Amino acid sequence: MSESPQKTGDLTTSTSSRKEQAPETLPEDSWEVEWDVYSDPASSEADESEPGSPTALFRHSHEAPGGRRRIITAVILMAIAALSMVGQTEATVYVQRDLGWNKPCLILYLTHGFYFIMWPGLLVFERFQQSGKPWGRFFEDHFFVLRRTAQYVQHQTLDLTSSQIIESPLPYMVKTCFIQCCALNIAASTWFIAANMTTPSDLTAINNTSAIFAYVFSVWLLKESMRMVKNVAVVLAVAGVLVISYGNPTTDDGSSATVSNQKRLFGNVITAAGAVLFGLYRVLYKLKACLPPEATAEMNISFSIVVGSSIGVFTTLVFWLPLPILHFTGLEVFEWPSGAAAFWTAFGAACSVSFTSAFLSLTALTSPVLSSVAAMLGIFLVALYDWLFTGHDLTTATLGGGFAIIVAFLLLGWSTYQETYVENKAPNDHELTRVPTEEV
Repeated sequence: MSESPQKTGDLTTSTSSRKEQAPETLPEDSWEVEWDVYSDPASSEADESEPGSPTALFRHSHEAPGGRRRIITAVILMAIAALSMVGQTEATVYVQRDLGWNKPCLILYLTHGFYFIMWPGLLVFERFQQSGKPWGRFFEDHFFVLRRTAQYVQHQTLDLTSSQIIESPLPYMVKTCFIQCCALNIAASTWFIAANMTTPSDLTAINNTSAIFAYVFSVWLLKESMRMVKNVAVVLAVAGVLVISYGNPTTDDGSSATVSNQKRLFGNVITAAGAVLFGLYRVLYKLKACLPPEATAEMNISFSIVVGSSIGVFTTLVFWLPLPILHFTGLEVFEWPSGAAAFWTAFGAACSVSFTSAFLSLTALTSPVLSSVAAMLGIFLVALYDWLFTGHDLTTATLGGGFAIIVAFLLLGWSTYQETYVENKAPNDHELTRVPTEEV
């Protein structure tokens, strides 16, 4: 009878000793939060720390909003977007003005349609990182991660319920991406429609007021707060564009005289409508197609690339329809490009892919207003490129307007940093911290 308590005591001692030894069995990179994201029993045999596996990716899916990596990534994306805009602008101008292949609508279709290459490019990059994984498992993991990320976007939370996990995000994403595609292509087409109806100065200045509309829509739809620093930055940026557009002397080639006041007014109205659409497109993207704020920079970039690729697919399938109409009405007769024109058109399309990938990712990480003002930096950089390599004069108006845009960008960047990363830096329940291991 006395052995039973002793055995019970031994069992208790053994259990407690196993509990004390438990920390020794944890892997070196254990996290406090574990994610059961891969339901296939076969996946349990895989190493959870394998780079690129769903478990490994989603284990790092929560990030503090003020993470240093997130800020550095945003700065790099700004630089990529600005430089890519210079490349696209110079290539497009060279093709139409110097090589004589003046087909703006066709170039627009080819450029936006080329966005479809973003997703295959992402697959190649991921495959390079996971070269040791079997192809079947690689595609299975990729589409699982993509589906789960789309669910995060649809429900705007990283803590999905069981019913949300079961629900397919495909209908939501198809509708959202199609709306994005229509808004972008219609807004871009207004620029080309108004190009021959108004002056280049009006076209550039009015088109870049999209930053103001992005700000208005951000306050209305995204519920962003109105701040004096933001107000000053947006007005200063638009003023800088106005100075560059109207402050520089223009060559009197008679082109401005051929634009009547009525035609110029109508062209300006079309351009303004395009600016409103551009602002709405950027805010709708942030509202409907971006991950919650606590998602990592890597997740934001990857999903932004997929969204951009879907825009290219929809453009290729739908927006070829106006091209035959333009051809048969004589508004834009189709002609095959020369070899040089084809090369530089492809180069411009590649730069546009780089710009859109960086721009969408930057909008996802920061705000539509900041990304819009960052895009304005490209105007000043194009002027610098023309001064350095094409012999154009760098006027006082260009320097003054460029300085105003840079100051506006810095003010807006500081305001965004303060609002997003400092004032709202509340404790993040999803921020992952390493589990301390006990030394033996």
